[in-house]
Amino acid sequence: MSKAKKAPIDLSLEQEDWVSRSELKRQADDYHTLGRIIMDLSDNMRKKIPMTEDLRAAVNLANRIRHTKEGFRRQMQWVAKVLRNSDVEEIRYALDQFKKRDKRLAVEQAKIDRVRDKIVKEGDSAINDFVAQFPEADRQKLRLLARQVNKEAKAEKPAKAAKELSKYIKELK
Repeated sequence: MSKAKKAPIDLSLEQEDWVSRSELKRQADDYHTLGRIIMDLSDNMRKKIPMTEDLRAAVNLANRIRHTKEGFRRQMQWVAKVLRNSDVEEIRYALDQFKKRDKRLAVEQAKIDRVRDKIVKEGDSAINDFVAQFPEADRQKLRLLARQVNKEAKAEKPAKAAKELSKYIKELK
């Protein structure tokens, strides 16, 4: 009996495609998390996300059945499966754009709050500086709002005038 030589097995191709179970679970969790983030968006924001019709329908159905525990869980698994077959990079890019916009708005609001606090704290000198920078500003309105903010702070009332002052400053900028 002669022994036939076996051809060597090339493992390089199998090793490139092989993914550990832990990695598969991490990917599945990532898709579930992405689906949850999409679900938490408002309807208007969700419309701006580039999604396939299958994914949009799956997300809309999951949104409608949120109150049923088991049905919602199964639908979220379906959303994750549809996401697995979608181009998630475009979706992640759109979500990043939303985050950047929110950060810009927060930075702008912080600037407005600093100007408001300076006007309230320093009074006429800060108002004069502000009017010099924005000539269309109404000096009397700024003084009135600053006095109201101080009065509300002393009386420990809600900051209605502070919000109004912030709104007025935002309109001018």
